Amino acid sequence: MVLEQMTSISAEPGAIAHAHADLHTSNLWILIDLKGEIEGIIAFGFVPDTALKIASAMMGGFELQQLDELSQSAISELGNMISGNACSLMSQDGLTVDISPPKLLYGEHVTQSLSAKAMVVPLRLQEMGVMELKLLIA
Repeated sequence: MVLEQMTSISAEPGAIAHAHADLHTSNLWILIDLKGEIEGIIAFGFVPDTALKIASAMMGGFELQQLDELSQSAISELGNMISGNACSLMSQDGLTVDISPPKLLYGEHVTQSLSAKAMVVPLRLQEMGVMELKLLIA
């Protein structure tokens, strides 16, 4: 819902699956810590081209050319809004979960094997590409 509001692009979820906790070093990752009744990390993964397309859509269609500070800030804020919305929905079910500010990792800064357990779901974003959602359970 948040993704569609911010970009006017709908997301078609793929199948939820068990996954390795490793993060692909070729992706840009937004990491948000979950604290409270659920402990872990939510990781949003994008190939750089998809991240630029999403950030451009968030800027009202202004085409961004590189993963600079502006585009990284936009994509980080998207992860923050999606996570905040999810925590709000969980609170309606009686779960208390807080989130950390987003951390952006890309290229050589990507850390491998953050957790022993992980679930993943790909989100197909029409012509923009795929966003990978990974939940890493502590």
